[in-house]
Amino acid sequence: MDNYFSQYCALLGSQESLANCQQAESLGDLLTRIKQLWGCEHLDDGELLGEINRLNQIPVDDSVKLAGNWLPYRYQPRRKQVSWLVPVGHATEPFQDEYISRCSQLLFNQIFQPRTSLESARQQAVEIADVQPAGFIFHLSRCGSTLISGCLSELDSTCVFSESPLLTELLLDNQLTTDEQKKSLRIFINLQAAAFPARPQMIIKWNAWDIFRWELIRGLYPQVPTIFLVRDPVEILASHQRTTGRHMAGDPSLGVLHPVYAGQGAALSMLDCRIEVLRTLLLAMGKQSFSSNTRVVDYRQVNAQHVAEVLNFFGCVVDKLGFLKIQERMRFNSKAPGQIFVDDSIKKQHCFTVEEQERISLQINESYTQLLMLALKPREAVINDD
Repeated sequence: MDNYFSQYCALLGSQESLANCQQAESLGDLLTRIKQLWGCEHLDDGELLGEINRLNQIPVDDSVKLAGNWLPYRYQPRRKQVSWLVPVGHATEPFQDEYISRCSQLLFNQIFQPRTSLESARQQAVEIADVQPAGFIFHLSRCGSTLISGCLSELDSTCVFSESPLLTELLLDNQLTTDEQKKSLRIFINLQAAAFPARPQMIIKWNAWDIFRWELIRGLYPQVPTIFLVRDPVEILASHQRTTGRHMAGDPSLGVLHPVYAGQGAALSMLDCRIEVLRTLLLAMGKQSFSSNTRVVDYRQVNAQHVAEVLNFFGCVVDKLGFLKIQERMRFNSKAPGQIFVDDSIKKQHCFTVEEQERISLQINESYTQLLMLALKPREAVINDD
């Protein structure tokens, strides 16, 4: 069989060819279009699919222009490779993983799954603009960050990356030096933003554990407005009792970030382990809460008006229509947008025994209260009448 790698690369880098292929209404239609583009009408559909699958395994180099037309969405630390897909609209899903799943349903993305080396991805970014994100969201998990990021995505000018797997895996790659991580982080952010030129205000919601990478992230973006989201520790821990987050499940891969994740003693109960993780997160957040251009927001403050305030802080204009969209979004469960929101804070307060609540309070409440006092400082929101 002939080698079609040059045709494969040409298709990946051609806006016209990409648009043509995405108009295909069926697999047969798509393969017919590819055969015409590649001049391989003699191949049957099975042979062509096999060839494309083989080509997907070969990293393309930086001579193939992917930036702007393709979205880098996953980083493989062991192979030092980056996976790409064609974006389908902008993300409105609670998490970037769910947006990636939606994009993966596009027929074209099911067939073409290009990858590049990390170095090639760096070269892809050479000719694109250096982005200054509009805002960062750091949080303790289960404290309203998903609700806020979902509301922020309702504006026409914003592009929200909620716990991007691409950035997550990069910051966990301890085989890279700090300088290499910094360089790659800036490039990944630029490449992700380049896929959404009509939405220039990029907002990144980091993972809860990314607060331990504060110095690296803030060193790159010292001026980006940042909010710290907090919540009553009992309610956070109760939420993890029901559905455990990665950073509360004893995941050893997070040990590269902080000793609290490495080798927690077997003598500790699961609740005590989680208390210690949350205490450490609160201390780390409290340490940075007096940094310039930062604000603290408590879960109990999160309403449409406060979201508008956050958007103003991020430099985003909230007009009346945008405010109505935010109000509508807040009617629904942040992690299950089809379900009406029901506040379960009181229910969470009764998840633990009195003795367990006292243990939580003794070890965590002082750190939480300090952040809560910062959150309660009065702020003003502006809603544009235009």
